[in-house]
Amino acid sequence: MDIKLVKNGVFPILFDKDGKTINTAPNTGYMSSGTFQGEGKLLGLPSMFIRLSGCNLRCSWMAWDGSLSICDTPYSSHHVNDFDVWGIDDVIKTVKNNLSGIKHVIISGGEPTLQAEPLAELTARLKDLDLHITLETNGTIFSESFVNFIDLISISPKLSNSVPDQNKIRLMANPIHEKYFVQQEKLRRNIDAIQKYIDSCYQVPQNNTLTKQWIRRNDKDFQLKFVVGRTEDEIEIKKDFLSQLKGVDNNDILLMPLGGTRDFLKKTFNLTAGMAIRNRWRFTPRLHIDLFNDTQWV
Repeated sequence: MDIKLVKNGVFPILFDKDGKTINTAPNTGYMSSGTFQGEGKLLGLPSMFIRLSGCNLRCSWMAWDGSLSICDTPYSSHHVNDFDVWGIDDVIKTVKNNLSGIKHVIISGGEPTLQAEPLAELTARLKDLDLHITLETNGTIFSESFVNFIDLISISPKLSNSVPDQNKIRLMANPIHEKYFVQQEKLRRNIDAIQKYIDSCYQVPQNNTLTKQWIRRNDKDFQLKFVVGRTEDEIEIKKDFLSQLKGVDNNDILLMPLGGTRDFLKKTFNLTAGMAIRNRWRFTPRLHIDLFNDTQWV
């Protein structure tokens, strides 16, 4: 089975699927395969990335000062003409040749769940390698086919600030089509899909079915990771998402400052941190941007 990845979609690596040394060094600057998980509960863990191509959203945010920050991986979401089709066998071989002790693989995008069938096969094959799998998703699509293979479901629900408009398009170096105004607003918030992901991390004990008291599984976790760029995001997170979801603890809620460069993050860092501590939520920096700025494939 084939799967559509961005260019250099398995990264950072030293060896190809045949175990041969590749011609270019990793963009991290380290002469080792792998990089760090840059966000969330597993921040800082050595990891391998598999980035799928294609997305059903075109996130385009504005910070409190009116400055624009589009998706930090536009090559996998906004403009997806440049991609590679990989056989899943080749993905698995490439990952296996570059692990060297790495135990964590992050499947990202774009939006990986658009390719549900190949994603299910890929995740099943990765579990055969005894790897911990994180799935990065915007939470708009749910499928039973792959969810049982995922160890950490990293859900990043999109707030209204992510919806593109004419003002944002005028500021884009490579503008998107206006059709995405309506599509983004229509698709970005799917409470039912998010709840199904959360529910998959709980179980009902056999001896407790009468009370329906669910307990958290030890082998599966989730996080809700919100991008923050404005003060009004706080109310929206509570009203439009958290108030409508069950089974969420403060430990599961992570706020991440808006920005795809070190300079932009300075605008939203303290705003986001203050919002997190005020609500007793978690704050996640963006380690990969601190280390590598806006370098791709790190």
